[in-house]
Amino acid sequence: MTVAELPHSLDLEGMLALPALLRRRAAEKPHAVFLRQVDGDDLDYAGLERRVRGWMRALAAAGVRPGDRVATLLPPSFDAVAVWMAAARLAAVETPLNTALRGSLLSYVLGDAEPRCVVAAPGLVGPLRELASRGKQVPPVLLAAGVPVQAPPSGEGFDLRAPDFNADEPAIDHDPRPYEAATIVYTSGTSGRSKGVVVPWAQQYATARWLMPLDGRVGDVWYGPWAMFHVSGKVGLYSSALLDGQLVLRDGFSASSFWDDVRRFGVTSTMIVASTVAYLTNRPADPSDRDHTLRNVCAAPLPEDTDSFEQRFGVRLSTLYNMTEVASPIVTGWSDAPTGSCGRAREGVEARVVDENGDDVADGEAGELVLRMTVPHEIMTGYWRAPEATVEAWRDLWFHTGDAVRRDADGWFYFLDRLKDTIRRGGENISSVELEALVNEHPLVRESAAVGVPNAHGDRDVKLFVVGEPGLDVAELATDLDDRLPRYMRPACIALLPSLPKTHTARIRKAQLRDLDDAPDWVRPRRTPRTMPHDPQRPPAEEMTT
Repeated sequence: MTVAELPHSLDLEGMLALPALLRRRAAEKPHAVFLRQVDGDDLDYAGLERRVRGWMRALAAAGVRPGDRVATLLPPSFDAVAVWMAAARLAAVETPLNTALRGSLLSYVLGDAEPRCVVAAPGLVGPLRELASRGKQVPPVLLAAGVPVQAPPSGEGFDLRAPDFNADEPAIDHDPRPYEAATIVYTSGTSGRSKGVVVPWAQQYATARWLMPLDGRVGDVWYGPWAMFHVSGKVGLYSSALLDGQLVLRDGFSASSFWDDVRRFGVTSTMIVASTVAYLTNRPADPSDRDHTLRNVCAAPLPEDTDSFEQRFGVRLSTLYNMTEVASPIVTGWSDAPTGSCGRAREGVEARVVDENGDDVADGEAGELVLRMTVPHEIMTGYWRAPEATVEAWRDLWFHTGDAVRRDADGWFYFLDRLKDTIRRGGENISSVELEALVNEHPLVRESAAVGVPNAHGDRDVKLFVVGEPGLDVAELATDLDDRLPRYMRPACIALLPSLPKTHTARIRKAQLRDLDDAPDWVRPRRTPRTMPHDPQRPPAEEMTT
């Protein structure tokens, strides 16, 4: 396939959903390597097709039927790809779970998605076992590894088994249509509990199509260390298939291994995020900085001095604005975007900046970004089992992003901040409502408020303010939260306050808390480097939002 053959807008009759595209590749060039694991083997298209068919048999034998959800707890891996494709070809819907979830957060998502089964890596079964030990319902769990499975101890309370790859061939081998659900990705949004975003195949295609320009990238080798429970981990897979290229998988970004991986696998394209941009920029200049194959980089956000970065590393840069619900609507391409801009609305996108009443604001003024797509199905179908949230997001027949932006007279957009209380940290959206509810479960916490503040690494940290009952020990609270929260949600510092500042309608004044630097009794949890809120050697997965 040449770049000229790639459509500039989605052709619903001609566009192949990813499962069908990979199956066609397996028929046309079975021995071409498609997936590579940095610490493992290579997998060609024929090998991937065999693995997909094996998982189809295993999932069908586990009772998966059309319309079911198949949850996954998997690192970036061959099985993460194969299980996704297998579920789609059974007309089921993959629901990838954040591998950091535990406790009530994990229990909530499982209860909301109601998957027929969970496919989990052996090392990620622990949180499921913990839920079962507390009497919570856990779906049947299939281990994604060829290892013996011992019966769980008496009373453990859930079905743990090896997948049956030798089961009968399923009666169905579905060819997904562009409007059908490709995946349900849980994201925190701007308020309330995490919501499942129902993403159609056409949206997946358009995200990959527009992430950064496809010109000159046929035969691409894409570097993908990002988690596949995020859009950022899935986009490289689709892009690599479109461009007849390869995808190099790594379980988590490692700054110390980045250039070695690029050189060893001949990587030509990748996406990097704020912490990675800062790490690469701040390293001392070295003669080997241009001694590599990397040429195309989507940086979210762009470095402050893009020209110097491009010259130093011999790459070309692009950036974009994106979120789980949409499909790369605002992009820079390879153009010289103004400093701080995340791009202009791409072909097929209508974008406005509006005030609280939905009226357009003047160029240069801040407002909320609202979007519409002119091509069908390039935007989420809705929030899973959340009709009220879906209607609220689509009020006035525009999708409300919840993000504050401004647009200049030339149509360039500039991301300013989240409008509400989501804290974006290490690539994860943290719902302050959800975090505060978990903090308030502590018997000596009366109420709490969480805010995000910039840190020295170009990311954000979580500050937690707590009003406690007599006897609350803040250091003990920090330890308790470490046990109950995923790494990305853990507060960097905690302050005990006699009360929280509030409006006359009893809403917490979070803007005032963000500016409160001299709060009494700050506690900065002492952690090992493995659990620091920001580890520049291994920043967490990042979604593609600048």
